[in-house]
Amino acid sequence: MSRPHPLTPDQQLQQQLDDTSRALAAAQAGYDQCADQDLLEYYLYEISALRAKHTYLLRQRREP
Repeated sequence: MSRPHPLTPDQQLQQQLDDTSRALAAAQAGYDQCADQDLLEYYLYEISALRAKHTYLLRQRREP
């Protein structure tokens, strides 16, 4: 059985972007379905952090 090839840096970055996008969608869905004030604050924090991470990763992808 052959081993998978290691990901290139560009592929790793894309993987991180995809993972972050999925996590952001999950956090947004959790926020949309939540009624507990403490959990709402958690989701707002999580969404904010994931948006910042996503923006950072996009900047990394645009750099030469």
